[in-house]
This record gives sequence, C-alpha cells and structure tokens, in this order.
Amino acid sequence: MKISPIIGLTAIMLILTNCKEPGEPNITTIHVNCDGLITDTLGTDDNARIYMPNAFTPNADGLNDVSRPITQNVADLEFTIYDGDNNVVFTTTSPDLGWTTTQGPDDWSVYYYKIQVTTSGGHHIGTCGELYKLSCFPGSIPKSSLYFEDQWTPGGFTMPTLESMATCP
Repeated sequence: MKISPIIGLTAIMLILTNCKEPGEPNITTIHVNCDGLITDTLGTDDNARIYMPNAFTPNADGLNDVSRPITQNVADLEFTIYDGDNNVVFTTTSPDLGWTTTQGPDDWSVYYYKIQVTTSGGHHIGTCGELYKLSCFPGSIPKSSLYFEDQWTPGGFTMPTLESMATCP
C-alpha cells in the first residue's frame, strides 16, 4: 500500500507538533513575533547592539513605565509588540518611542516583541522574545529572569532593579 507524500508529511507534522514533556501544557497558539527576522551571520564588526528589557511596570511612577529597546550604533529600527493572539498592539520605527499602556492592580500579562535593526554599518540584526507587563511580581516567574530598563548598564542588565512590588495573588 502506497501512502501519498502529502498524507505522510501531514502525519509527521502532527507527530512532531504534538511532542511535549509530561506535565507541559498544550500550546495552541504559535507566536509570529520571530517570523522574518534577519541577522547577518558573519557578524557586524560595527559594535551594534540591541538590549531589550523583558519586563516593565506601566504604573506612572517614573520607573520602568515604558517598554522600549536600548540600542547602540543603529541606523534604522522596527519595534513591534504582539499580544497572545498575534495581534499587533504597538509598532514604531522611532528609536526614542516605546510602548506606554496601563495595567490593572495585582495583574500581569505576557506579550511578545520583535526588533529588527539596520546597523550604522548597513548590517541587519534581529531579536525577539517575551515581554512581561507587570503591576505585581508573578509567583510563577523567578524575579531573576526579569530584566527592567533601570537595570541596564553599557555591559547589559547588570544592576539590581529599584522596582518594589508585591507578589501577585
């Protein structure tokens, strides 16, 4: 009996997409935030960098209220934030603009970011990841895995944050 290539490929895709460790939740949404990123594989040699805090607290206290990348030696930038359903909630090409929004009390949400830049030397760097919008610290996420803008130094996120929030209920 011959199996059509389409049926065989579909079966393999179903098997591979349903692989998970015991106890892992079933994930049904595939996030598109990393689609289409371009990074020059030979390196840029122009010392360009993208640093992206993965957490912010839009509570208007003047500390970590805005979500934005920190860049060095970048000529052009495209910064986009998606919600959990892959809807664009913010996008900009201005390196000085970031996402400002509001957050309810005792709440946290996860979003996804995509950053594509052209360096001052004409090379391409792209990065993507998760972004946490917080009004409290989620108990399920280690605080040490959260990086806020106030932690950034020219060497990366090396300072302790000044954020002080309660743990989410």
